[in-house]
Amino acid sequence: MKSKITVLSSAIAVSCLALQVSAEAPRLGHLQKANEIIGMEVKNPQDQKLGKVKDLAIDMASGRIVEVFLSTGGFIGLGDKIVAVPPAAFTCDAAGKVLVINADQEKIKTAPEFEMSKWAESIRNSRVVDVYHFFGQEPYFVADDQIPGSPSPATENLSNVEKASVLMRLPVKNLYAEKLGKVENFILDLANGRVAEVIVSSGGFLGMGDELSVVPPKALHLNPERDTLSLNATKEALKNAPHFRSSEWPDLSQPTYVGGVYSAYHIEPYFSTAATSKADSTAHNSSNLPANALIPLSQGDSVADQNRTAQIRKEVLAGKGMSINARSVQIATVNGRVTLRGPVDTAEEKNLIRAIADRIAQSENVDNQIEVKSPLSLK
Repeated sequence: MKSKITVLSSAIAVSCLALQVSAEAPRLGHLQKANEIIGMEVKNPQDQKLGKVKDLAIDMASGRIVEVFLSTGGFIGLGDKIVAVPPAAFTCDAAGKVLVINADQEKIKTAPEFEMSKWAESIRNSRVVDVYHFFGQEPYFVADDQIPGSPSPATENLSNVEKASVLMRLPVKNLYAEKLGKVENFILDLANGRVAEVIVSSGGFLGMGDELSVVPPKALHLNPERDTLSLNATKEALKNAPHFRSSEWPDLSQPTYVGGVYSAYHIEPYFSTAATSKADSTAHNSSNLPANALIPLSQGDSVADQNRTAQIRKEVLAGKGMSINARSVQIATVNGRVTLRGPVDTAEEKNLIRAIADRIAQSENVDNQIEVKSPLSLK
């Protein structure tokens, strides 16, 4: 039986999120695990069954979902046919159990067929552009040698595109060829056509059993042989980056949490990380950040700043009884000044983290923006 856990514990596909939008970046969409999307039923708004998701094409270089492959089977009165659909053409139903696309069965019947056995030929720019236009979408890429408005787009292959089902079996190694683990899952943002996060089984490498690490897609690089993903991270860096026990999944859909993942690897997020959650009214952060204040925090590049952040993070992770919220608090040091930000379950956790930072950095160098939230339990 599944145990009750805090607000930062599972439920990636519970509901579609409504988050604030900044002028500079889109909001974080409804996030779902790749292994839950694959096999999911697809319907249209008239409740007609159109097929099931067979797989997805992922561009690791850009962190993009290129296409979603729909297996029509006998749903549209034909034999098994694979149709590629742009990710943004889909929406999720209220329960997150079905994908919905605004197309009738005739539209799916006449859609260009995708031949999985001819992957290299089928994933060319020109064919992908045709697919996007067939479903009334504009592709996210523009070929370098394509003249705007030209009826004949370029035909070279998209870089680093592979099936999600293949990528989810690949080992992950660092630049010293040490195995860090393997890809366990992708957390996908279909509305924005993005891979939001990559889940890597890192416990064995870290000596921490069943720990899973959360990594931005752009931190991973598919090798030319397409059989390994590389991550430029040492064992110590991986320990200090976001990770969690396989039995205690955090709420990976929270923009503050996802923003912290990107910050840990010094990668700019594709989405607005504006704080939108309401914390305990007695615990507003001291800086009175505006509603559109961006997270993640900036981290200094100096060795001293990075060491200070790593030392505080290490002691927070080692703290007994710390909730997943507390272990995931953002910590950044710039020119010796430490900023703490994020939700925790109790005032005691807030004070404990502040005490750790005060001892390591001295209290006058600590800006404590941690907020206390009332934990919600989910079954």
